[in-house]
Amino acid sequence: MAEYQTSNVDFIIVGQGLAGSLLGWRLLQQGCSVLIVDPCLEQTASRTAAGLINPITGKRLVKTQHIEEYLPAATKLYGELAVFFSDQFWNDMEQVRLFQSKAECEQWQKRQADPDYKPYLADQFSANSKAYLSNKSSGGFEQKQCGYLDTVLLLDTLREYFQDNGCFIKQHLNIDELTMLESSVQWKNYDAKKVIFCDGFNLQNNHWFSWLPLQPVQGEIFTLQTKKLLPKEIVQFGKWLLPLKNGQFRLGSTWQWDLLDEQPTEKSSLELMQSLKQQFSQLSDALLIEKKVGVRPGTRDKMPFLGSHPYYPNLSVFNGFGSKGALMIPWYSDRFCQYLINEQVLPDFADIKRYMNDCPTR
Repeated sequence: MAEYQTSNVDFIIVGQGLAGSLLGWRLLQQGCSVLIVDPCLEQTASRTAAGLINPITGKRLVKTQHIEEYLPAATKLYGELAVFFSDQFWNDMEQVRLFQSKAECEQWQKRQADPDYKPYLADQFSANSKAYLSNKSSGGFEQKQCGYLDTVLLLDTLREYFQDNGCFIKQHLNIDELTMLESSVQWKNYDAKKVIFCDGFNLQNNHWFSWLPLQPVQGEIFTLQTKKLLPKEIVQFGKWLLPLKNGQFRLGSTWQWDLLDEQPTEKSSLELMQSLKQQFSQLSDALLIEKKVGVRPGTRDKMPFLGSHPYYPNLSVFNGFGSKGALMIPWYSDRFCQYLINEQVLPDFADIKRYMNDCPTR
């Protein structure tokens, strides 16, 4: 009987969402050997996500923690990828936020006076300054340094690149097929220094890392088409509207914490369409083209999971980016890459050591 020849690789990456793709790209650029394993499902969090980058979020208009590091890293990496592949993945786009209450307007006035918020907030506007708003609207304010990532285009481009370089396998990796050796991990005929889990909310089913407090949340996004006038900017109004080409636009998003079955629900459909009708009545007859459902890998403290298992150091995790992956992953993938290659210390607020006390002993 012929024996399988073992192939040695530095890293096996489980999952080719945005986290696995950008980490894999960085490791390859550093001269590492990488194998990315992914079943190529059409409906995943990364492929569902609109890829919005918005520094100021929430009802209280809070500036994203570490935005000063995240944003430059994101624009730099997406720019480098655009040059390398001669394609545009990141799209700068103006964004406005409509006031949903008097309290929100007052909160904006406070933030406007805060120097830390100046780079991200612009002018207030009234309803009659926007042709797509009704006179019932309370107006809103403009936001700076916003846009969106074409995540599907980027993931497809990187998958093709990985395939061309012989470092991609279309397959589901069953964690029970991993064999822990003294200084490596074996999977089928591959021997890796580390296996890195970048497979989103599936981490909750991974017995090596199930102690990490993942808080997955399902969301739905619609793509619709209309002949009516669309905004030229992204509009935040409790939900959000992202204008595309040829009269198409995306509408999102919902938040569902129970029944994470990746199936569209009547409740979410009604929620999205009612919000569209209330804010943009002229678009209520838009044609629904596509529904997408994904489960965001959120975390208890809203910070991602980076690091190696306390007792099995050849198993690592790069996960938990929630709904802000397009913004956060470029910076964290650089830090994690340096951790893996040069043993640089990870940021305390993202290192899974912060949950060390929750990890069961061997």
